[in-house]
Amino acid sequence: MRILRHFCEGSSRTVVIEELQPAQRVEGVVLDPSGAPIPNMRVTDRTEKWVAVLRSTTTDSKGHFRFSSQRGKSVYYLRFDNALFNPLQLSLKLDKKAPQRGITARPEIGG
Repeated sequence: MRILRHFCEGSSRTVVIEELQPAQRVEGVVLDPSGAPIPNMRVTDRTEKWVAVLRSTTTDSKGHFRFSSQRGKSVYYLRFDNALFNPLQLSLKLDKKAPQRGITARPEIGG
């Protein structure tokens, strides 16, 4: 079950998935509502509560992103930004027994 929370940030509405998303690695794919990959989506790894940016990357032409895992860290606070979509925030929990290798992020059209 996805637990969603929305809040306004300037002219856009940020969507927050509050339930931890289990994955074997800090990677995944970003898809639009139709299931098509979103290239050039900015993905940032942030401090707890998404306060400061620690590092960032951009999705490739197939919507994929990846960060290397950091020693001693098991929860990653990720934010997805693109001018055509509402920002999306979620927490990824590393779990070697997770059913999937990475996550699938599906931001809402907006922006």
